[in-house]
Amino acid sequence: MTDQELKHIIQEGETTRVQFKRRVEDAYKIACEMVAFSNFEGGLIVIGVIDDSGDLDGLDYQELQRTNNLLALAASDCIKPSILIETETVDVDGNAVLVVQIPKGKDKPYKDNKGIVWIKNGSDKRRVFSNERLLSMMQNSGRVCADKECVGGTSIADVSEASLRMLLTKRYVKELAMSGVEGETAPITELVDLVAPSFTAEKLLQNLSLMNEKGQLTLAGLLLLGKNIKQFMPVFTVKCISFVGNSVAGNQYRDYLPEREMEGNLLTQYMATMNFISRNLQTKQTESEFNSNGQLEIPLSVFVELVVNALIHRDYFQFSAIRLFIFDNRVELHSPGVLPADLTVEDIKKGVSKPRNQLLFEFARYFLPYTGVGSGILRVSQAFDNVEYYNDLDLEEFKIVIPRVNGTLQSGDVPHDVPHDVPHDDSEKSRQERIVELVKMNPGITRELMAKLLGVNAKTIGRELAKMKDKVVYKGSGNHGHWELLN
Repeated sequence: MTDQELKHIIQEGETTRVQFKRRVEDAYKIACEMVAFSNFEGGLIVIGVIDDSGDLDGLDYQELQRTNNLLALAASDCIKPSILIETETVDVDGNAVLVVQIPKGKDKPYKDNKGIVWIKNGSDKRRVFSNERLLSMMQNSGRVCADKECVGGTSIADVSEASLRMLLTKRYVKELAMSGVEGETAPITELVDLVAPSFTAEKLLQNLSLMNEKGQLTLAGLLLLGKNIKQFMPVFTVKCISFVGNSVAGNQYRDYLPEREMEGNLLTQYMATMNFISRNLQTKQTESEFNSNGQLEIPLSVFVELVVNALIHRDYFQFSAIRLFIFDNRVELHSPGVLPADLTVEDIKKGVSKPRNQLLFEFARYFLPYTGVGSGILRVSQAFDNVEYYNDLDLEEFKIVIPRVNGTLQSGDVPHDVPHDVPHDDSEKSRQERIVELVKMNPGITRELMAKLLGVNAKTIGRELAKMKDKVVYKGSGNHGHWELLN
């Protein structure tokens, strides 16, 4: 580090990653500071700077030697597990300043030798008492995984038969094709015996790590296969509100998503959230003709990627909900937990992916429009390049902001079941092409949502689908099925 670089750091003052010390005399106290940095994002301790004023008070040779020895002692004997630090002496205007670099820890949570866990809180530090926070630290170190934890009180009785059938028919396509068994109609016991002879459904789920040896569902099993997540984990949901104005502090809203619409598993939550978005965004015409197709002001594909990513990659050790807020000038998506491991916003924009929830990462593709190859954010950028991402370390959340391109709404404009100004398209060919596009983006889409997005009623969609039996087919029953393209 050059003296000019250090001068700039000192001028900026203390932050979550920089701390000033005039002198260090106590190994335990400085170890607590190191613990806080290690449990956060790492940082610098600059010794020889008066923290109140930023003035320099350099160390002499004996002080430098003594302080280096004390720092080494603190890092090895006063921190569990011990850490490796780097020290460097920088001459600034004739003052010898000792710069200590503490790396971001890879074996969190770190503790002092009294067993206390510290973490940065602004330019200061605070003790960590929350078990959830400790588990999140361990998860980021790869020592635990939230979706592998079992959910007490659950059993095979809490598994949705339709969801289990979806898993079996999509995961074991070759086995079903070779047997000639019709996966959509065969009894579940027959399907299980076909893909895993002599296994029960419980044994198969245990082999897939979706259930433990005691017959309890893992969190991934509940989220993907459960009849009702909210019965056991009520905070693992999506809160959706459309506000009047541009402030979350406003006391008026246009629409909100009732809790009852979230009763189910991740597929239910995904469909309810997409339905909420579609009915609260405006629709615009893309061509000059009155009867041209209408499109959402923000492409639906943007929300397909972002909502799925939030459901799969959020931190499930944080006991809070995903929040979707629609304002007059923007849409915000708040996901509990910061980016996992050492990922940055720039990384995810380049397609770098490090899954936090390993089981969801593996199995979500059988239920949701998800590939798992890290291309989701890239597709968002291609469809709509104004999306902003914030990895908020202080609030421990990942926030996404999508500006609304149609400008602000008027306070009196209250969306109802059908988006405003949706043009009707009388072109049979064009409508069928758009139905195919919607199915590609969202295989679980309902006829009602298709109707809202295309500006027609559900009966019209039904008639169109009846003419498209050679192009698309619905597998399953009710809201638990999905569409498949035949060509």
